[in-house]
This record gives sequence, C-alpha cells and structure tokens, in this order.
Amino acid sequence: MVDQGSSRLACPRLGITLGDPVGVGPEVILKALAQPEVIGLADFTVIGSAEILAHTYDHLCRQADLRTEGLANPEHLSILELQPHPSFPLEFGQPQVATGRASFGYLSTAITQALEGELEGIVTGPIAKSVWQAAGYDYPGQTELLADRAQSSDYGMLFVAISPHTGWPLRLLLATTHIPLSQVSEQLSPDLLSGKLAVAVQSLAVDFGITEPRIAIAGLNPHSGEQGQIGREEIDWLVDWVADMRWRYPQITLAGPIPADTLWVALDKLGMV
Repeated sequence: MVDQGSSRLACPRLGITLGDPVGVGPEVILKALAQPEVIGLADFTVIGSAEILAHTYDHLCRQADLRTEGLANPEHLSILELQPHPSFPLEFGQPQVATGRASFGYLSTAITQALEGELEGIVTGPIAKSVWQAAGYDYPGQTELLADRAQSSDYGMLFVAISPHTGWPLRLLLATTHIPLSQVSEQLSPDLLSGKLAVAVQSLAVDFGITEPRIAIAGLNPHSGEQGQIGREEIDWLVDWVADMRWRYPQITLAGPIPADTLWVALDKLGMV
C-alpha cells in the first residue's frame, strides 16, 4: 500500500524516454517541460542523449515563430545519458537502424530503472516501429515490450483524458493493438474481450478508485452491424458476450455494443459520463 502522504507520491520520480532521436519526441519533451503546469509535478529524468536534446533545442531556437521561453533548456534538465547514440549529422524525420537501436535502449533502460524502484513511472516518447524491426527487435510496439519486461500477460493500452469541450473523463481501453486493420476481426474473440474487460475493471478500481464503473463496449462494424447486414460479429457473439459479462460483473453498468462512430454521444445520453 502506498502512503498517500508520502513525499514520493507528492513528487514522483518519472523517467521520460527520448523516443526516436529524429522523431518528434525530443521537441515534445523540451516544450512540455517548459510548461508552468508541468514544472514541479514530478522529479523528471530524461532518458536518452543530452547531445540530441541540445541539437533539437538549437534547431528550434532558430525558428522565427518560437521563443526560447517556450522551451526547456537541456542544460537545466536531469538527463540519464546513454551510450552509444546515433552519430551526427542526423536528419529529422528520417529514422534509421541506429535510431531504432537508440530508442529501444532508452525504453529498456527506463523499464529496468522502474523495476528496480528507481522510478515510479515512465513517460514514453514516440518511436518508429519499422526501425525497431529493422534493428532486430521483434516487438510490434512499446506496449508489448513493457508487458514482456513486466512478465505480464494481462495488460492493455488505456487512453485517459478530460474532454476540453465537455469536461467528461474519457478512459478508453483498446481490445487490439499494433495489428493491421484486416486482422482485427480475426483477433477479436470472447476470450480476448473477457481478458481486456478484467484489466479495465481492475485498473478502474486500483488506479482511479472506481469500484462500480459504467463501461460501454464499442461495436466492431459500422452501426454495430445493423442486425448482421454490415457484419455479423455483433449478432453472432458480441451481444451474447455483453449479456454474459453483465451476469459475471453485477457491480458494473455495462452497455453495448454501441456503434463506435456515436459512442461518446451515446454515453452522454445513457448518463455514463
């Protein structure tokens, strides 16, 4: 159990991975760590390369429409320097095998730090998945590497945000990740969704303190299949699966399947946000 009054919780130690050195990650980090609402929220350590951050900083400072006060100066940041890193010159937007090795190393180091208790959490910069593969790392994305290193088969990708328009708290757990669209219907199954729902229920309880959640299940096909006219997954098994989950989780208000294109509007009408 975490002591709610502890200084570690008040100022957690967070590692920020650089992501691909020639991607947008270094720029986003420098801009984010300059925001007044971010400064002081945590003890931040950037995991990557001081040289790449300095190179990005200098490049951005030369842009006519950007003022230096909108950027964090790399000289004032805590940086965990990793070697080796790609040699210059580097061209922004042109990932290569060397940058793939670097971004993999940044995340791998951050995970080790977290598992050893040196970090309370990790913020990941974006990577180029193709150069991970080219560099010999057989992971479809960062999510799968995190799960593998944590030795967990029960995991998911959860998006969390507050709507700037309505103030709704939006939490979205994906059933499938990092696969071609043509494979989604093949991957989806009652067993897969049951596992993801269990992850969602646990996360809502442990991470957000919500023990009687309201959860909506999005349909797979347009208009949730229109009674089998635009795809049969909903009518063949998804509707029955939702009914079974309502019986298995009596503490949950479970709605669905709801057409994905109107999901957020439907949640409002159902009083679920």
